[in-house]
Amino acid sequence: MDTTRLVRVFHRRKAVLFAVLGVLLGGLFLWSAGVHAYVVNDAGNKTRIVAFHSMSVSTVLAKANTRALRPEDVVSPDVAVVISHGEIAIVRAKPVTLTIDHTSETIYSTVETVGELLADNGIKLSTEDKINPDPTDPVPYNDDVVIMRTTYAYTSKTETIAYKRVYEKNPYMEVGRSYISVMGQNGLLQKTVKVTKVAQQAVSSTVVKTQTIKPVVHEVYEVGAARLDIKPTRTYTMSATAYSNRRSTILDGKDHLYGYSGLWLHYGTCAVDRRLIPMGTVLYIEGYGYAVAADTGTSINGNCIDLFFNSFGDACRWGRRSVRVYVLPITRNQLYSKLGVDPSNPR
Repeated sequence: MDTTRLVRVFHRRKAVLFAVLGVLLGGLFLWSAGVHAYVVNDAGNKTRIVAFHSMSVSTVLAKANTRALRPEDVVSPDVAVVISHGEIAIVRAKPVTLTIDHTSETIYSTVETVGELLADNGIKLSTEDKINPDPTDPVPYNDDVVIMRTTYAYTSKTETIAYKRVYEKNPYMEVGRSYISVMGQNGLLQKTVKVTKVAQQAVSSTVVKTQTIKPVVHEVYEVGAARLDIKPTRTYTMSATAYSNRRSTILDGKDHLYGYSGLWLHYGTCAVDRRLIPMGTVLYIEGYGYAVAADTGTSINGNCIDLFFNSFGDACRWGRRSVRVYVLPITRNQLYSKLGVDPSNPR
């Protein structure tokens, strides 16, 4: 074969080679231009997907056979977005048990701190609520977050105020004699109680308000202190009866009775026949004590005397009896001075 022919063969083969290379390079360029590469990073586990067209994130995940997503899982980009290539990251939500006042619920989340967990679930804390772990701590996934609510309840209760017996000396009453001038009555006290509860369990209670709804009336037990130590000017033997305007023995300031003389009647006053004993005369009655003649009545004639008692019951217990009545040579004011009684309030 001559040289010219060899040169021609070489050039033909070279041309064919370049044509084949051109076709191969062109195909490679076209192939590479139409390929879409994706990487699915599922919590650190990576899967590569190649396609010849752009796909939505949800389609890529389906082709990568990723396990089903929970609503709380975070996918970036969003599953509805169509992308041409790139990495798709999945952050899987992890379980944590949230217990509020003994009621537990398992929730899933991807946040880092307990405070973020509560905020994501719309849980608000008061300053008195107790929480473990602290809101600034990391979320204890696969463990518990415990909240104990602090709440308050208000209740009312009624208590009895027990009356006491008070002993008082009665300067008019004869020594050795005693009686109850005011009957004791228990009072009623209403208390408002604030109950503090933690996790629905009462932990403390405090009385925040008290109100007396019925006042206590202490029993007054009067003891006689009077003695006849003044020489009388006259002595009578009389039929002594008793009277009172008070069916109740509780002196409330509204049951005053005034006698014929205008004096306020009380233990230490009496009704007499003013023809025999003038109004204002100071007397000492056997078994009764000192008395000022301050009243009269149609049935009080001659040697009769009606003694005033501070209670109807005590008057009934006196009944009728024969007594010695001593007329004393002192005035009413002198008697008050002797007994240490305020003339404006001789009771």
